[in-house]
Amino acid sequence: MRRNDKRTGPLTRLLAACAAAVCLASPIVLSLATPVSAAPKAVFLPQIEGGYAVQGLNPDGTRYQGSVRITVKDGTAFFRRDIAGKSFHGQGPLTGNTLIIDWGQANPVIYTINSDGTLTGSWAAGRASEFLRRLN
Repeated sequence: MRRNDKRTGPLTRLLAACAAAVCLASPIVLSLATPVSAAPKAVFLPQIEGGYAVQGLNPDGTRYQGSVRITVKDGTAFFRRDIAGKSFHGQGPLTGNTLIIDWGQANPVIYTINSDGTLTGSWAAGRASEFLRRLN
């Protein structure tokens, strides 16, 4: 709406002309009534169930070996580890390619599931390690 009085100066007319030019140069965006949904996110659920050979290094530097049986139910991994004639049981959440298994110690074992199907873990606050290789 244009005012026909003397208060409309050249600066006001210039600003109005610029605003009109911006409006004409801007693309017109229409809003759709139907929402656009995002693509589903990829979820990495490794197939880790099965038997594994385990090799490890204790916090005191001694080595051990044995076997591990892994089962998974509802996003929780259950481990049964047999080492030197003793059985140990642990469980924990499976999140992406990480497992955090509570063995009843002060610190859990934190495993990474590698792309080749092996698992590498550390425990005892990083002073010990473990390597799991799938058995045929």
